[in-house]
Amino acid sequence: MSEASIERRRFHRIGTDKPVAVRSASGDHAGTTLDVSLRGLLLEPSDGWQPQSGTPVEARIRLDDGDDCCIDLQGRVAHVDARRIGIHVTAVDVESASRLRRMVELNLGDTTLIERELAELIGA
Repeated sequence: MSEASIERRRFHRIGTDKPVAVRSASGDHAGTTLDVSLRGLLLEPSDGWQPQSGTPVEARIRLDDGDDCCIDLQGRVAHVDARRIGIHVTAVDVESASRLRRMVELNLGDTTLIERELAELIGA
């Protein structure tokens, strides 16, 4: 079983359609976040971007236009297919982590699940 398969089981993914901006060595790219978890995100680029697996990236998921607008994270491209890019999150700042946690918590509706996922994340 691949590491990606195990990762998907340990962290619940939340479907969304939030805009995302991604920065890599090849430039800036825009797209739509298809799902997000405490450890990764799946996006569909709007410009046909097809990075190589392992490419380091910075991503900003725009939640709204308020002060707490965004989730900023760093990661690496985990996989690329015809229209979708999976990113494995390697770092996230405290404020973004709090926003991401709240988003996942609201969508899961079960605080025990989020606590289990956080414990798993910390132990990883």
